[in-house]
Amino acid sequence: MLRSAFLLLALALVSGCASVAVTPSTPMGEPAAATPAARLAEEGRHLEAARAYAAEAGAARGSARNRSWLRAADQYWLAGDPGAAAQSLAQSNRRRLEGRDAFLHDLLASELDVAAGRHAPALARLAQSRDSVPSPMQARWHAARAASLEAAGRGFEAAGERAWMNESLDRTARTENLRRIDELLRALPDDTLAAGSAALPVGHPLYLYAGRALTQRGLPLPRPYDRSASAPGMDALPPADRDGYRPPERLAALLPLSGPLAAAGQSVRDGLLAGYYGENRRRPELRFYDTAGPEGVRGALLQAQADGAQMIVGPLGRDQVDALFSLPELALPVVALNRGSIAPPPGSTTFALAPEDEGVAAAERLLERGMRRILVVTQADESANRALASFRERLRAGGGEVIAEVVVSDANPDYVPALQQALAGGRPDGVFQPLRAAQARLLASQMDSAGMIGVARVATSLILSGANLRMDVELDGIEYPELPWLLGLRGGLPDAESLGRSLPSAQGGGARLFAFGLDAWKLSAYADMLARDPAAQLRGATGELQVDGFGLVQRRPAWAVFSGGRSRPALDGALLPDAGAP
Repeated sequence: MLRSAFLLLALALVSGCASVAVTPSTPMGEPAAATPAARLAEEGRHLEAARAYAAEAGAARGSARNRSWLRAADQYWLAGDPGAAAQSLAQSNRRRLEGRDAFLHDLLASELDVAAGRHAPALARLAQSRDSVPSPMQARWHAARAASLEAAGRGFEAAGERAWMNESLDRTARTENLRRIDELLRALPDDTLAAGSAALPVGHPLYLYAGRALTQRGLPLPRPYDRSASAPGMDALPPADRDGYRPPERLAALLPLSGPLAAAGQSVRDGLLAGYYGENRRRPELRFYDTAGPEGVRGALLQAQADGAQMIVGPLGRDQVDALFSLPELALPVVALNRGSIAPPPGSTTFALAPEDEGVAAAERLLERGMRRILVVTQADESANRALASFRERLRAGGGEVIAEVVVSDANPDYVPALQQALAGGRPDGVFQPLRAAQARLLASQMDSAGMIGVARVATSLILSGANLRMDVELDGIEYPELPWLLGLRGGLPDAESLGRSLPSAQGGGARLFAFGLDAWKLSAYADMLARDPAAQLRGATGELQVDGFGLVQRRPAWAVFSGGRSRPALDGALLPDAGAP
């Protein structure tokens, strides 16, 4: 109970808010006492507990009086009343306190300093080593340090404090904390990020986050990830080939083979089988298990384990991935085919074709070519919103800016006035347009009238939704991230066009899931190599694949450009009106 209270308070501190609701707790993690004040604190009735402790202090003498005022101050702070907390703390003589009481006094004084914007004295009080901080107060100590370090412009160190407190947070708080760690690291210059990462001691929790940030920028890791506790079950697999190929002897694929997602499951299954039968070396025994059955993911897993599986591929849905990773019965490495809200356990990975990845790729595409002032034209669409959120973050971290955002809708097909208003701040270097095909065509037809002749444009794969070969000549010159397999960049894989003619599951929208299945096979066959070597990459049907320290598959897509109404591989120069292949 105390841990939840400290975590909620930690988030409030870092966001600059001193008022926060908390769950019941006892002071400083001590066993509940028999006093009325202690019982109120245990129940989470912090304001009443604070008043009760203040009443106890008024009747006490000596060290008991100082401790009661200290507890009153702590409960007022937890109740979200920093003024009363400061007044109560002033009644407690720090020199008369010892041990945890003395530390809590210093911590409360620091938290009050942070809330008031006095970060230098807060850091001075919080300068002790982490090992000397009592465990129940570590989350609050890290939160106060993170806020002060961030205010002092020491973003890497602030991210480190947040990384330490992450394991103490509940799921909601952890999600927000992870987002902020990523923001802090993205805001750092390359040299600062690299130097800070190299200086982290082995075992520091920030190294995983910093390593991911370095990899996303194409920078080398100063040292490999610590994999000593990873890849359970891998030692039982047959030895690896020289190129890292090391599939299990028995592989289980958990996919929806019936029900509403059966078509998607079939495309992934057939792609996996195409990769499987395309391999001439030793192949595992491969069995498929239907996650749409009456027992769901758990039933499929238990049956697979009973059949002697050594590795799992799947499941396909976000909720199913979370369900699988939550199962206490899970004892095998997993290549999950989506990203849920639960991090993969050691030795497992998550692989997804996510809009967020395309937003990051689009931002990097523009930044790499010196385009930093970007106009956004978007629409109300979940995929567009997810891509745009990651685009904004990556662009800002790379020194770029979104100069304006225009939201278009079917209700008003005249985009020119809004575009001209957006250009009041000057001509952009480029346009990011996470739009469907119809809206993208309409935008393209009005760019010249809006005064945007020759401005580079980058989209997401959403632009393929509603594609029309006859009409898509309007889209010529627009680039978007694409699966290399669909652009004819085969890399030793089967030809997409010929497969699509003979295999329904590789046609139309199923082609992307088919390619996804192809790469699911590759990831299962090279899982051990990818886990052990952070620099290892696979050239897959969906892009260049690499696994970060958290088990997340990072995908670098190929780039396509519309030319003559068709998607073609973009030339290396990119973002040029004639950047398509002839």
